[in-house]
Amino acid sequence: MTVSIRSVLHNTQFKRADPVVEVEGKDLDTPVRWVFTNEREDVSSFLSGGEMLIIEGNALLAADWYGTLGQYVASLAQAGVAALVVELVEGVVRMPDELVSAARLHGLTLIGLKSRVPFVNICQSVNTAIVHEQMHLQLEVDTMSTSLREGLSHTGSIEAVAETVAALFGESVAIFDGDGLLAARAGRAFNTGNEPSMVIALEGRSRPVGALEITQRTMTFDESMRQAVAKIVAPVAALYIDGGARMGMMRHLSMGPADGVHVNTYEAQEAHAMLEALGFAGSCIYMPFALRFRSVVEGVDHVSAMIERFEAQSGSDVACMLEGDLMMGWCSAADSTGGAADFGHRCMDALALLEGDGIYAVHGRVALDTVTLIDEFAVLRSIAAREPAYGQVVSTMSVLVDRFVASADMDTAMRMLIVRTIGFEVASSPILLDTLCACFDNLDSKTGACEQLGIRRQTLYNRLDKVTQMVGVDYNDKKNWSMLLFAAKLAKSWQERHRE
Repeated sequence: MTVSIRSVLHNTQFKRADPVVEVEGKDLDTPVRWVFTNEREDVSSFLSGGEMLIIEGNALLAADWYGTLGQYVASLAQAGVAALVVELVEGVVRMPDELVSAARLHGLTLIGLKSRVPFVNICQSVNTAIVHEQMHLQLEVDTMSTSLREGLSHTGSIEAVAETVAALFGESVAIFDGDGLLAARAGRAFNTGNEPSMVIALEGRSRPVGALEITQRTMTFDESMRQAVAKIVAPVAALYIDGGARMGMMRHLSMGPADGVHVNTYEAQEAHAMLEALGFAGSCIYMPFALRFRSVVEGVDHVSAMIERFEAQSGSDVACMLEGDLMMGWCSAADSTGGAADFGHRCMDALALLEGDGIYAVHGRVALDTVTLIDEFAVLRSIAAREPAYGQVVSTMSVLVDRFVASADMDTAMRMLIVRTIGFEVASSPILLDTLCACFDNLDSKTGACEQLGIRRQTLYNRLDKVTQMVGVDYNDKKNWSMLLFAAKLAKSWQERHRE
């Protein structure tokens, strides 16, 4: 087992300091990579995540600190610190309220020490335990790796691969190919929803091969064990279930633009050629999605039902690719007569089947061309990579403000917001852009917008309907429409500033 915050609390030297957990943070079972002391305000710039930081309480009142305690905690949480430990013996003898509030806000575990024990003694004792545990785990991984390689050297099918892994660990195993189809199963049946399991991504030749799910009834697989299993099993599994160039193209498309915001001309041409090669040349409208599985065994049938329901509609198709517990793909239709809004509703009806089924579904906005489709994938991946809210279906629009605020570069932030809302099609239309800006200026009052633009009400609605047909957001969708109006105002300001 790894050394966690909980196990540190039971360390002999640490217990002598009378530790009190002031804020439990996300989880006391969070692993601790190293314990050390550093009382600089900017210590987060030297961290790589997983550290337990010990400081004296008086350090919080240092004269050369320029930020607030809230900013200090935020920087530690951003750096991935496992826990902040504060000695409360002399001077500062109780945890400052601002520190406690910030720790709760950012989910950072906060521990107070009520008795004085030299920090060097604590660090030496806990870090020795960490090193000892790492050596023990490495020995286990090496032993397991040797046995797994030996066993797989005699396999002749994907079923034999699953049986070998199941026999070695005494667990149940399921292997899925890149399309999300069950390729092999071994061991007793999975008791989905009632027992822990983990999903390991299988990759080879820079493309996904599929996924291996294994129960954890008798043992817990740490990250080093997972990586070792993936490294050994993937090339063998690829001999039987490698999707070939098709999976490589799917992976390339779903990675999004190189700059994470907007594709360049070369990327757009390359992406269009790949879509043609995949058989989507006739599709003229898309909605990209990303799915995170709590358990592939548990969730894949729900996804299959969703795909069947959507493809039952004339001219509709779904392409998807499984990368461990993540599935990337898109819904598409060859006929866009109904426009982006109608197509978006059809996609949402299909995705709604996944609510409450142990799947975290994220969908992008409707794309009428290759450029918009590829642009959406960048933000899809970043959202799907967050802590999953299993059972929910969310849109990329719902996190745009957070991404906008988090961006360190204003031009990049504005481009991102414009691309994800109105797109460059609307932004490049002076009439439509001015119309949206007038709605923004008048708090979306149609009467006020008409007066500002000097047009009739029906003309205004015709323009707004045109926007809806292009981007798939209806003006009755107040939340997303407000975001769209804000983006239009930013686009107008950005264009005027760059013309100057």
